[in-house]
Amino acid sequence: MKQYVLSYYPEFKCIADKCKHTCCAGWEMLIDKDSLNNYLNDHSPFSQTLKRGVNFKKSKFKTDKLKRCAFLNQNGLCDIITNFGEESLCQVCRDHPRFRSFFSHQTETGLGFSCEQATKIILSYQNKMELLPIDDDGGNEKPTFLEQCLLEFRTSALKIVQDRNLSIDDRIKSLLSLCNANICEKDFSKILKCFFNLERLDKGWTIRLKALKKSDFTLKNPTILSLYFEQFFVNSIYRHLPDADDVMSARERTIAIICTWLIIKSIFENEYTNKDEFILICDIVRAYSAEVEYSQKNLNKLFRFASALNN
Repeated sequence: MKQYVLSYYPEFKCIADKCKHTCCAGWEMLIDKDSLNNYLNDHSPFSQTLKRGVNFKKSKFKTDKLKRCAFLNQNGLCDIITNFGEESLCQVCRDHPRFRSFFSHQTETGLGFSCEQATKIILSYQNKMELLPIDDDGGNEKPTFLEQCLLEFRTSALKIVQDRNLSIDDRIKSLLSLCNANICEKDFSKILKCFFNLERLDKGWTIRLKALKKSDFTLKNPTILSLYFEQFFVNSIYRHLPDADDVMSARERTIAIICTWLIIKSIFENEYTNKDEFILICDIVRAYSAEVEYSQKNLNKLFRFASALNN
């Protein structure tokens, strides 16, 4: 089995207390069995505090009224880490913001956009993103027929997205052609309605969506978004295509990524004045991810919408 990471991955390191959107608040952190047993059987001086912060019946960390984890202290640091080290974290906390894709012959690891530091690293990555090998046990595993078909489609999609001789608009057109799909300006109201119908967690995201109803929409993309567009698409394709049911499903997910980009691009155009465009696009992408990518229910709705868009 071969193991790969996306080429930006080695640059990532959690910025802990410097993070403005901590992953230790607003999320329900479920605890795996091994970690739960370790916490239950701990007898260190920190044990009483540890046990008070864990809901052992529901296997999750307790939170306060602001949905902050019981172990997130006033300095923005995790008390479990400061007392025991990172190795004592539960699996969810250790993994975040990583995502992993599993094939019969290889495993791929990348970073999710809900983490502000990961988003900055990904969107500012100057080189073409690719898989970087980190381990190989020498096995001779082969991809299944379905996996091979998905990988071939993914390769074609990535080739289009990373063709820097083409404008953003031409790359989107080529992607839609690859998916046997079409999106025109009149479809934007449908796309916006889809996003309104998703479960929403942050009022700020709702405000951003409502503002789009009052703004003009165009399919054309500003050139300043070229790099951000490319890296957003590449990371999203690596994240969402591997577990597609078949090539048709992979096409639908690619269309969903295009729909998502049109929302992100429109919010950017609506809010961009004299702001730093990089800071703004990172904030929009991070907000989208927290609202949509980390809710399987929302993702499924978005994928179904993409499937029905051209029917």
